Amino acid sequence: MSDIRQRFITGVLFTLILLACIYFGKHSFTLLFLIITALGLREFYKLVRSGGFDIPTNTGVVVGSLFYLILTLYLHKMLVQIWIILIVPLIFFVFIAELYRKSETPIINIAIVLAGILYFAFPMVLLSYLAYPPAGYEGYELFHYNPNVIIGFFLLLWTSDSFAYVFGVKFGKHRLFERISPKKSWEGSIGGAAFCYLCAYLLSLYFVELSLMQWIIVASIIIVFGTLGDLVQSMFKRSMNVKDTGTILPGHGGILDRFDGVLLSVPFVMIYLQFLK
Repeated sequence: MSDIRQRFITGVLFTLILLACIYFGKHSFTLLFLIITALGLREFYKLVRSGGFDIPTNTGVVVGSLFYLILTLYLHKMLVQIWIILIVPLIFFVFIAELYRKSETPIINIAIVLAGILYFAFPMVLLSYLAYPPAGYEGYELFHYNPNVIIGFFLLLWTSDSFAYVFGVKFGKHRLFERISPKKSWEGSIGGAAFCYLCAYLLSLYFVELSLMQWIIVASIIIVFGTLGDLVQSMFKRSMNVKDTGTILPGHGGILDRFDGVLLSVPFVMIYLQFLK
């Protein structure tokens, strides 16, 4: 099978599974992103270990996954508030577990485990906020799971990424951030942005949870911070001298490779929709 065909098939299947789990409700959403969180954390710690760091991978994956699960279940109103207190012993378990590893770099190990949780698990939690769009449109129900804003978020991100790649390959001449990503160009970014705004307009016609202006602002956040998230991931890979963070998605790399734009953009989209709209 050719690389292009393999990449296409993997991309279509992954997209369909992701959108279906988001669409069918908070239970399938939570389960899917719990799996993604665990896989993403494992990739992150494996990436760091490739640089010679003695990271307790299993500890980080378990703690980070439970961190995601507790907070996400609470946001979906499937856990009462008292359960959030478990986050405190979870975080300090990372410190205690390091006592029994006899590592020569305990401070570095603890810091990297916590950094992985902040970098990957926390943004996955924040995705849940997008399931509860701001009030102000006809038919809004408080605390009622709504998949449209999350689906719109991913459609905007994928549109920006895909057309940035297409325009970059076809017209790219001026490098965007050559030190970190030699292939990214201003021409690609501009092309991706243009189609992202077009996607925002189309979303406003069908997903009325947000107004046209709100969708445009969300698109702007994704264009800027999605690109920065991609660059941060490229920085990590370059520092560890690896091409892809994993092989779980044939033709696409790993989970980190597919969600790099999400990690930096979703916190700012959440802040805008919940507090600044």
